[in-house]
This record gives sequence, C-alpha cells and structure tokens, in this order.
Amino acid sequence: MSDTKASPPAATETYSFRQKLVHWAVVVLVAAQFLVFDAIGRDFGRGMRTGDWVYSPAATGHILFGFAILALMVWRLKLRRDEGVPALPAAEPGWAATLARLSHAAFYLMLLAMPVAGAVAWFRQSGNAAEIHEAAATLLIALIAIHIAAVALHQFRWRSNILSRMM
Repeated sequence: MSDTKASPPAATETYSFRQKLVHWAVVVLVAAQFLVFDAIGRDFGRGMRTGDWVYSPAATGHILFGFAILALMVWRLKLRRDEGVPALPAAEPGWAATLARLSHAAFYLMLLAMPVAGAVAWFRQSGNAAEIHEAAATLLIALIAIHIAAVALHQFRWRSNILSRMM
C-alpha cells in the first residue's frame, strides 16, 4: 500500500455525462415530489391522528423517490470527488462566486438531509422530523428559485454561457 495521496481531479470545462445525468435525474425526482407526490402530507397527518399508516400510491411514490434522491446525491458527491467540477467563470464577481459555493453546499445538505428526515418522520412516526422535512422543503424551493435566477443572470446578463456546462 502506497503512502502517496491521490491528487484531486483537474478542473474541467464542463460536467461529465454522469454528473449531468445525476443532476437532471434529481431535478425530475424533486419536481415529482412537489408536483405529484405531495399528498403524502395528508397520509402522514392521518397516520399521526389515527395510528393507521396507509401506503397510498402517493406515499409509496414519495418514499421511493426520496430514497432515489438520497442515493443519487451520494453518487453525485462521489462523482464530484472523483471527477471534479468546472471552475467558476473567471469574470464572475467575488460575491457571486461565494454565493455559488454556499448555494451548492446548501443544495447538497438539503438533498441529503431531506430524505433522511422524511424517512425518520414516516417510519418512526416523528412529528418533529416531519416539521424539519417540511421546513427543508420550503428552503429547497427558495434555493431552486435562487439557482434558476443565478443561471439566468449568468446566461443573459454576464453571458458566461454557464448553462452549457450542465446540458
């Protein structure tokens, strides 16, 4: 066994195919969680009131998609470590670069913690975990809005063509 440490991957111009695939898969799964499977809240409330935990299609889908998001985010972290990420645009103002790093860290934190909090809420019938999960969902919506606005700013105001790195 060698004592030498592996060097970090070099910065690339674009994300790898696998990184893009994971990114867009998470986008689709998160959108489905909000648009299709949001009814789990009613199932959870009924379970907390009555003790009758019903696995409706909405609850089952939400749980399965949540676990899929968690698995994909773990894989995304591994890909980030192994393959690196493109450098931030050189012309980007320092405040924007700082916000980019913070918002990406917040995305990783939310998309890893939310499935865990949701699973604890459902499987342990924890109202506290459900509240954390719900508050995180609200924060995630805000992060998504900020992320889309930042991409638009880069694309149309600063003309950095940052969108092409994830397409």
